[in-house]
Amino acid sequence: MSSALSTSVSISTLISTGLGIYLSSKAAKYLYDYYTADVHSIPSPPLPSWIWGHEMKGFLRSCGMQYRDWFDQYGTTYRYKAALGAGDIICTADAGIINHVLTKNVYDYEKSPMIRPVAERLVGHGLVWAEGNDHKLQRNLLNPAFSIENVRNMAPTVQECNERFITALENHLLTQPEATGVVDVQEWTAKLTLDIIGRVGFGHDFQLGQSPEALRILEGWKNQATMGFDKSAMLGMALLRLFPALSSAPVAALKAQEEIRETIKSIARGIVQEARENLAEDGGWGEKVKGATDIISLLLRSSVTDNGLTEDELLDNIVTFVVAGHETSSGTVNYTLYELAKQPELQTQLRRELAEFRTEHGGREPTFEEYMSGNKLPLLDAITKEALRMYPAAPQTERIATKDDVLPLRNPITTTDGKTLTELRIKKGQSIFFPVLGMNRINSRWTNDADVFRPSRWFPENAHELPDKSQLASAGWNGSLVFSAGVRLCIGYRLALYEFKIILASMIRRFVFHDEGIKLEFKQVGSLQPRVVGRESEGVQVPIRMSFVQEEDEF
Repeated sequence: MSSALSTSVSISTLISTGLGIYLSSKAAKYLYDYYTADVHSIPSPPLPSWIWGHEMKGFLRSCGMQYRDWFDQYGTTYRYKAALGAGDIICTADAGIINHVLTKNVYDYEKSPMIRPVAERLVGHGLVWAEGNDHKLQRNLLNPAFSIENVRNMAPTVQECNERFITALENHLLTQPEATGVVDVQEWTAKLTLDIIGRVGFGHDFQLGQSPEALRILEGWKNQATMGFDKSAMLGMALLRLFPALSSAPVAALKAQEEIRETIKSIARGIVQEARENLAEDGGWGEKVKGATDIISLLLRSSVTDNGLTEDELLDNIVTFVVAGHETSSGTVNYTLYELAKQPELQTQLRRELAEFRTEHGGREPTFEEYMSGNKLPLLDAITKEALRMYPAAPQTERIATKDDVLPLRNPITTTDGKTLTELRIKKGQSIFFPVLGMNRINSRWTNDADVFRPSRWFPENAHELPDKSQLASAGWNGSLVFSAGVRLCIGYRLALYEFKIILASMIRRFVFHDEGIKLEFKQVGSLQPRVVGRESEGVQVPIRMSFVQEEDEF
């Protein structure tokens, strides 16, 4: 008995000692990290909730707005508490940190556990999901597909899809009383951009959103986007930060995203098989794709080289371009039409610019180069820049440091104890949040009218109204993060810009957009998603009253 008791005491002592050592080491590490990093000393808003930290407050506002307000109050870098005790997050609009993390040391900062599992569910292991060497391989492989020459070659197909869309929309409007009616432009433009990426990327016809697979994709996307507005989505994202393995849980919103991916992936298998069969008709299909630069040929070429893409990666990249290629472009058009509906005079000015261009050029439409130029259609270009400033398709992103680092600051920080910091020491695992939409709405940078859709701010004579270039992302399009930056700059940004301009120009020429008095609120659910305030149960939508352009509307 004495021996048994002694053994029991020994085990108890061992457990107690081990637990004490473990807790002591954790406490020591916490104190070491605390005093060898600067995050705890930078400004922070008052804590609204011990459970939700600051994140629920940010979620309940329209996307980015709370973070913008905190920028205006606390400066371009502050910290906030993550939900469920996940620690402090650095929130920044500082150009020094942006360039360091997203451009110069991009592979030292990986996507957050809140972002990467979402990307995996939606698009699999394609370019958006990939990190490090996987990303370098896929990016180098696919860059030629989106060169300016290749995008120029896509222009005739984009035009053809666009005309089919305009004709269908005209026919729809003609069925309405007095040829005017409220149209959910969110639904219509998604059909068009899905059509475009299917045709230019893979030679697949989604029949303007009417094919069975297109209907499944569009309906699935709308359902998962609507779910993203619920508070449970905020809880789900917070749990993912703590437990990334939960991305495989049988939750309705997660399953909806997976179903979209699998629908597109099944189409992708057919596209790949058909392409291989066509190339194999005369034998030696591997040789035929060596000099090709279209997306499907580049993917096939990599699949027959050493260290190239696996079959799953090939299919996942098709899914990536179908999802990213249709959803992002359509959203920006929708929100621009929403703003233009509130400014009929601006519509008239754009209509006039387009009409004058045709008159001066013998009645022809602008070429690809003329659409992409900043000076051939200056108002259209200014509207494009203003739309992307106010409504970036990817309105926020988060990165995790993979090692200890020092972040350079363009704007020094005054700490809570009165010291001035010109750089921030951080530890491995530190989260850094970039609320792109909020950054683009900082009032002090945008002449205190950041929430006003005012394209004239982009005219050369108003250059003094724009933010100082030292405050902007040096490797981002137009000095912003609307297409990310550096080696992660959106690979298809040229196609997205061209699509936006030609779609908007075509719609403004044919239709007038009328303000219905609605107010939209936004959340990031894969991309920036809208719903009407007061009509939340109707899900994501952008309803706008439309009518045909009459002679008096032109000038």
